[in-house]
Amino acid sequence: MRRRHHVALSTLLVLGIIILFAREQDLTVYVPRLQRPANKPGNEAVLAIATPAPALDSGALDASQQPPLVPGESDQHSLAPPTPLPAVDETSAQDSKLPFQQDLDLELPRTNLQSSATHAPHNYKPNGSKTYAYATFMGTRSPSIHDPYFLSIHSLIYRTLWSPRSRTEKYPFIVFVGSWVTSEQRDLLSGTGAIVRELAPLEWTPNVPGVTPRWKDLFSKLNMWKEVEFERIIFFDADALPLAKIDGMFDAAPAQQCLEDKLQPDDFLADHSPVCEPYLFGGAPQEPWNSTSTVFNAGVIMFSPSLRMYERLLQNYVKTDNYDCLLVEQAFLNWQFSPSGAFPATMLDRKWAAVFPQASDEGKLNVVHEKIWVAQDGWMKKDWVETWIEMVKFYESEEFGTLRAQDGPAKAG
Repeated sequence: MRRRHHVALSTLLVLGIIILFAREQDLTVYVPRLQRPANKPGNEAVLAIATPAPALDSGALDASQQPPLVPGESDQHSLAPPTPLPAVDETSAQDSKLPFQQDLDLELPRTNLQSSATHAPHNYKPNGSKTYAYATFMGTRSPSIHDPYFLSIHSLIYRTLWSPRSRTEKYPFIVFVGSWVTSEQRDLLSGTGAIVRELAPLEWTPNVPGVTPRWKDLFSKLNMWKEVEFERIIFFDADALPLAKIDGMFDAAPAQQCLEDKLQPDDFLADHSPVCEPYLFGGAPQEPWNSTSTVFNAGVIMFSPSLRMYERLLQNYVKTDNYDCLLVEQAFLNWQFSPSGAFPATMLDRKWAAVFPQASDEGKLNVVHEKIWVAQDGWMKKDWVETWIEMVKFYESEEFGTLRAQDGPAKAG
């Protein structure tokens, strides 16, 4: 008992020293985005604070990446909620990088990809009938071609367009980029067969301090609702990676009619006309351990582009008193597609976008939403490494060159 007492005191002392050191050095701890219950009537599942995510059990990410949690059991529904810890202000960490933000010592077959950039995007027929598309947004402002998000997007594209175990059979992939993305980065992305399109920035002024600077560009994603040449879009964050076939996800959420009796003033445009039309919006659960939660994670969403819905979103994202700005676009979208509103979201099965993945999830998921490039062991580490090797080998093959040539020449402009 005395030994346990001494160990406990020593542990508390070490933790105290770490906290004091962190305060002195303005260090930041990574805290994943998580929703909290709303405290305003009518805004259920909207307001949010940054709270720690559950750690993975054996085969998990390094402990430095996520705070601890009760390990999951064999059934995915055994996931437990995270133990609450104080939220951390990341604004002081602009000049330092967290482990998952460090450049990766990985190389792309640049010569092959740059050569393939002269070909048209794969699976893309701009003059054909409306189709579905996959998409991501490159929000990182790093010009490095070793940036982990840039490289994860390459893994995401390969998995979606080319990998035998997870590739789409017919849909294109769009990488939306900010104006800051370099021409070298764009060429390498184009070379994979992806469509590369620039999204205009949307100015956003949060109503609270402490918003992570790197998240302020995320509202640019609202411009995706203008991409009306596509009937449906499945959007993946850069760290959401397919593990198995995903085309079935397009059928996982039905088109719905807006609930006219639940229209609010925010659903009317400047000309006083209501936005009430058929729509589609789906997201996977943010709190998979909580069967009653209606909060979705915005890292993987499916939606139907619409110019009127775009106008609705654009006029409302500046109303920052209606959602938790610390959770930026995730809290905003949970407000706009709240179950109590006129456009309730469809909750997708966790297999389409599994946050807080466990070792017991191996072989059960279609998409994992985690920064698996920092996994130390287990199935996620194995998946990241083996898929990267497979991708590079494929891009260096004659088969890839032949398939890209079949896509035809890229159109000028």
